[in-house]
Amino acid sequence: MSAVESALHTVSRPKIPARLPIAVALLWLTAFSASALPWFDQLHFSQLLAAFWTFDGNQYASVLAHFSWAPRVSIAILIGCALGLAGAVTQQVLGNPLASPTTLGVEAGGQFGVTFATLFAPGLLAFSPDLAAVAGGLLAIGLVIVLTWRLGFSPVTVILAGLVVTFFLGAINMAFLLLKGEWLGNLFIWGAGSLVQNNWTPFFDLLPRVLVIAALMLALMRPLQLLQLGQASADSLGAKVSWLRAAALFLVVLMSSVVVSRVGLVAFVGLAAPVLARLLGARTLTERLFWSTLAGGGLLLLADTLAQWATAWDGGSLVPTGTTTALIGGPVILLALQGFRNTHHMPDQGNGPAGFLPRRRSPLLVAGTLCSLLALTIILSMSWSPGLEGWNWTPLAQWTDAWVWRGPRLMAAILAGMALGMAGTLIQRMTGNPMGSPELLGISGGAALVMVVMVLTGLEIGRLGQLAAATAGAASALGLLLLLARKHQFAGNQLLLGGLALYVFMDAGLRLVMASGGTVAARLLNWMYGSTWLISESEAFGLLALVVGLSTLLLLALRPLTLLPLGETSASALGLRVPRARLLLLVLAAMLTAASTVVIGPLSFVGLIAPHLARVLGQQTVGRQMLVAALAGGLLLSLADYLARILVYPNQLPAGLLAALVGGLYFLWGLSRHGRA
Repeated sequence: MSAVESALHTVSRPKIPARLPIAVALLWLTAFSASALPWFDQLHFSQLLAAFWTFDGNQYASVLAHFSWAPRVSIAILIGCALGLAGAVTQQVLGNPLASPTTLGVEAGGQFGVTFATLFAPGLLAFSPDLAAVAGGLLAIGLVIVLTWRLGFSPVTVILAGLVVTFFLGAINMAFLLLKGEWLGNLFIWGAGSLVQNNWTPFFDLLPRVLVIAALMLALMRPLQLLQLGQASADSLGAKVSWLRAAALFLVVLMSSVVVSRVGLVAFVGLAAPVLARLLGARTLTERLFWSTLAGGGLLLLADTLAQWATAWDGGSLVPTGTTTALIGGPVILLALQGFRNTHHMPDQGNGPAGFLPRRRSPLLVAGTLCSLLALTIILSMSWSPGLEGWNWTPLAQWTDAWVWRGPRLMAAILAGMALGMAGTLIQRMTGNPMGSPELLGISGGAALVMVVMVLTGLEIGRLGQLAAATAGAASALGLLLLLARKHQFAGNQLLLGGLALYVFMDAGLRLVMASGGTVAARLLNWMYGSTWLISESEAFGLLALVVGLSTLLLLALRPLTLLPLGETSASALGLRVPRARLLLLVLAAMLTAASTVVIGPLSFVGLIAPHLARVLGQQTVGRQMLVAALAGGLLLSLADYLARILVYPNQLPAGLLAALVGGLYFLWGLSRHGRA
């Protein structure tokens, strides 16, 4: 009988598909060959291999290969394997095929910790940069865990929480950079992710740390296998699931933070490697851990080689490895989404529109109050401001003179806020997801990515050309999302996760800009975070015409937006063609978002906050919520513009950066609130 059972066990054991080892072997061969190719005209293959342990002091190429190329290849493989293993463990712990140290905000947290320590505790960095990075990583993943604990680590919710934690910490990092750029410039070049080496010390310093943490992760392998049975079954078998998750995630934070503290952000290797291993046929936990580790080493070596080639092609201008890894990560996310089935609802999605119903209030009273507050903000912004001789009041008769400096930026901020408020209401109503916004949908990122590309290529097409290009970028992002979500009938979850993939590409461009430096990069970064001082009078009035025209089209969207939250079946039964309605609404949301993104940047979160404020103020019907959200958005961004102008005078902060900081906090609070509900 035991022989029969053994035979059955052998038959039932999943076999490793041949394509898995073949693909990983080809990945390593391609990466190593591409890395070694520039050296073949100076050294023989045997000499190049020998460079990993010795060198010929009489041959300069041999010395250079031993102290530069070989340690760079070695540290790329070591870090890639470490992040691949960390990503596989993260996905196993959370049961989430899109989880990784990057999507959980751990790497952004590590960079935040190093940045904060550089400014306020440099002695800590001198003692050990690992401590600052680990503290930041623990802060980031702690926020994600607290926010999503009550939802059972729902895959979509975990990713969105991690993404917004990344946004929020990134916005703080950017504020530090803009205010203390003379101290942090080199730090952000490092933060873009560079594996440049000039000796073996960093490799041998990192090697024991990675090996010890990896050994501790592998020691948890058998308990981690129980998580595949579900939490209830694992508990019944004696596993302490909560403690197991905490220990594994702590090791993930340690591994990621140790890497970040030395080479900066080499993002998305920890996501791409496990996804690649899974797509190629790795089924059991042991297989996923082993093949994810190997795939991570090959992927990072390939990405670093591409970065070196791009640096040489660009005339020696540094192209960070973090940029090429992020460009690899985006397509991997899109591939993973094609086969991803989310069985968990978004926060509050299962409750429908009745999940949160504050007391109804008169729309005239609410709109009147918001208009009064907006008028007060306009008066303050135009009249009460600091100057060379201190604070002074500009009387109404002199507003004509003050308009040139204060008027266009204030007008553009109000209009951008109104457009984002309406776009956010469209998206939240259409997807039935109260945590949705143009920023998370990726439409803002599409517009921003085009602007980054234009700056990097040195293309000068004027402001109107930039506006048109940004609109085209938003439309392209929308088209990609529609292709991605077509088979899911444009469901909200797939759209929001597709937006994450678009954010990856935008993040790659941002890191490339930060590493390149220069005045053009500074100007672009200011725009990315919403510098309204770049707006001219003609652009402000052009935005006015565009927003007024688009808002009139919203009258046609009231009925679809009323029916969609009822669910696809009910909406179809009432005569609504759901896929077509979602397509038209997405186009309208894209146009509103593009119009505001070129003014305030892609990361303001006003599109998230304004619709929520409208509901809190008791506006439940679509038309009333749309109106109040528009007024609330205009008020929020006008106030942000005023505060950005006066808080650090004579310096200025981008208005969108202040809005992103406040909006990120609001999102995190809102996510936890819906989770408790």
